[in-house]
Amino acid sequence: MLTGAALVASALPASAAQVEASLALQAQARLEARGAAVTVPTRVMCENGATGSMWLQVTQNVRGELAIGDKYTPSVPCTGGFHQVDVTVVSRTKAFRPGVAFSTASLNAFLPPDNSRTVEEDRVISIVR
Repeated sequence: MLTGAALVASALPASAAQVEASLALQAQARLEARGAAVTVPTRVMCENGATGSMWLQVTQNVRGELAIGDKYTPSVPCTGGFHQVDVTVVSRTKAFRPGVAFSTASLNAFLPPDNSRTVEEDRVISIVR
C-alpha cells in the first residue's frame, strides 16, 4: 500500500536538475564619488553554458536616515569557475559613508532548455574609503 506522500510524489513529473551556482559577497566595499556610490566585490560561479544575472542592494543607516541603492547586472560570467564581479551601486536617497552597511544579493542562473537556480546571500559589509 502506498502512503499519501508516495502517491503525491508518483503523480508529479520529475523536476528539472538545478544549475550549479554560487554567490559570495565580500566583507568590504569601496566608497565612490564622495558617497554617491559604493563598489561591492562579489564572487560568482555558475555552470558552464548557463546564462547568469545578478541583483545587489546596499542599505546603510546614515544619521538616522537610510542610504539605499541597488544594481542589476544583466550578465555575469558562467564558466563553471569563480569570477570576481565588482558591482557599483549608486545611492537613490542620501550619500553612503564609511562604516557598516547591509547588503543583499541574488544570482540567477539559467541553463536551457529548462534548468535554473537562484542563490541569495545577505551580509553585513564595511564601507571604506
